[in-house]
Amino acid sequence: MINIMSYKLQVTSYIRFLFSVFCFLLFSFNVSAQTKFGHVDYGEIIKNMSGIDSVQTVITNYATELQAIGQQMEKEFQEKYAAFETLSASPNTAPAILKIRQDELQAIYKRIQEFSQSMEMEVRDKQTELLEPFQNKLLEAIKKVAKAHNYTYIFDITTLQFSSPNDDLTTLVKAELGIK
Repeated sequence: MINIMSYKLQVTSYIRFLFSVFCFLLFSFNVSAQTKFGHVDYGEIIKNMSGIDSVQTVITNYATELQAIGQQMEKEFQEKYAAFETLSASPNTAPAILKIRQDELQAIYKRIQEFSQSMEMEVRDKQTELLEPFQNKLLEAIKKVAKAHNYTYIFDITTLQFSSPNDDLTTLVKAELGIK
């Protein structure tokens, strides 16, 4: 019976010792590996990157071209609608003709809606395609600055409620990218 008690006491002491070592190591690790947080103004940096203005021009021109096509479709709809109103005002117009014209108007209207949705997606896809190299370059610069200055996390300033000006890495990232 005494041996069992002695054994339990030894196990309990051993567990306490292991727990103490674990806590010491955990504390030592946290002291030596401080977590550093920084932030950048992503929008400020990307709008000042070389070549971004030409990309914005390409995107704007692309959207303008698609809008012109949409406006042409709307003009066609308005003309057909005016013709439909004229036909429907005439007592001599057969109901079958009115139905055909009405179906045409509905088909044009549906095409306009589909084109509008498609246009939004195409502009977004074009924007993503053209901006991706800039975003990748910016992310690589952020990673380099973070590594060089031992930052664990870098956030975009727009997502923060509070930030210290001392942890603003925007200037360092701009310098890494060659932006003044």
